[in-house]
Amino acid sequence: LQPRGGRSLPALGHGLGSTGECALLMSEARTYDVASAGAGPAGATDAFFLATGGKSVGLLEKETFPRDTRCGDAWCEPALDILEEMGVLQELVAEGAVQFVRSGGLVSPGGLSFVSPDEGDRPGAPRVAAIRRMVCDERIARFAQRAGAELIENAAVTKVALQGDTWAIRCKDGRQLSARCLIAADGAKSKIARSLGVVNSGASSAASRQYIKGGTHNFKSDGVLMYPPYAIPGYVALFRHSNGDIDLGCYLLPSGRVPPTQLKSLLQTEVARDPYVRAALGEHAEPLEPPRIWPLRLGGEARSSGERFLALGDAAGQTDPLTGEGIHTAMIASKIAARVLHEAFAEDDLSAPRLAAYHDGWMKAFGRDFAISAAAGRAISRFPTLLDTAAIAAQRHGAGFMDNFGAAMTGVKPKSLFLAPKMALPLGAALLRLTLSRLPSRYDAGPNAELRGGYSFAEHAL
Repeated sequence: LQPRGGRSLPALGHGLGSTGECALLMSEARTYDVASAGAGPAGATDAFFLATGGKSVGLLEKETFPRDTRCGDAWCEPALDILEEMGVLQELVAEGAVQFVRSGGLVSPGGLSFVSPDEGDRPGAPRVAAIRRMVCDERIARFAQRAGAELIENAAVTKVALQGDTWAIRCKDGRQLSARCLIAADGAKSKIARSLGVVNSGASSAASRQYIKGGTHNFKSDGVLMYPPYAIPGYVALFRHSNGDIDLGCYLLPSGRVPPTQLKSLLQTEVARDPYVRAALGEHAEPLEPPRIWPLRLGGEARSSGERFLALGDAAGQTDPLTGEGIHTAMIASKIAARVLHEAFAEDDLSAPRLAAYHDGWMKAFGRDFAISAAAGRAISRFPTLLDTAAIAAQRHGAGFMDNFGAAMTGVKPKSLFLAPKMALPLGAALLRLTLSRLPSRYDAGPNAELRGGYSFAEHAL
């Protein structure tokens, strides 16, 4: 793996490891086919599919399970499909740990809303579920372990170096291992990918999460996205868990007027005062934790592979810049990575040109949509009323329109769906109606404001 400019790669960490030190590491360490630094949904999913195909995998987790991840708990349909393929979803459903979203919708910047009632499973509706990350992340890792991967906890990677055809890896506690291929699945800040010159930027966005105790709030839907002007093109999200607790989150995305570095302050001011949030929480809501913030890397990196190396998930920026959703894209990329690695091992070719098929694969699967998402985010930031048109169209065309809207937003269908007649015509008609009526912004009027021709958030979501 060579960084731009052809320089040799440094080792990772403080006091960069010398060649002699790395050679010593390799002579003492167990050698795996693949070592994954990071056991979140990206690293653990890849480890599962590699192990089921007979590869020896070292799955390194810097903490000890169960451990939390401080971002959203919404799992979109592509992620649920992979969880089902692995057998994870069935186990979690049997345990009552999954809350499928059957009622939900959005509140627009102008205060218009559409929130569908719970009518059971609707044919064609995309599957979305709330599953706690603390629960699901560990379950995926344990399934990878069952499949044959070696789960190594408390293994924060501090040094890596490629010596010949083997990676030498050292953990913070001094443990050593080596691998024929290294995977960086170590999150948005990815010290590994950055130290190797594969990634040259920091996290570009941020998300928050706070659990509210079930029975103490007024929220009755399964999931609602609110797009208040202060967060555009980001949003505030509410998802209900199977035990009645709710997940209150806020996502700040690029091109908004509030930079991600100010998310903590925003939570204490605008979100705390937001009339829709206050209506959903009520007067007696009991937080189970303080708001927690997590960095995000959005939009996909231009490079995610190299000599005997792949970057997965947040480390490769595999998060949609319009929605902040990254679990399902990371898991899709992980399956692609496992397939490419199986083929590369069979050919005994782990070179950078051969592994570039992984980058091409995830770009084809979902990465090209990111450019459309980024453009849509910029457009919404400049013209928030575009989301008002979505609420109006949903009010007039019902849950079927909302299903298609959600499918495109969550990656079940490509963003180009918005250009198809079944979406473009209702949105165009709604924009014309909105323009002719010169609808003033009603968001600041609160959730009890009169909303013409649709569902009131107060009536149907609370």
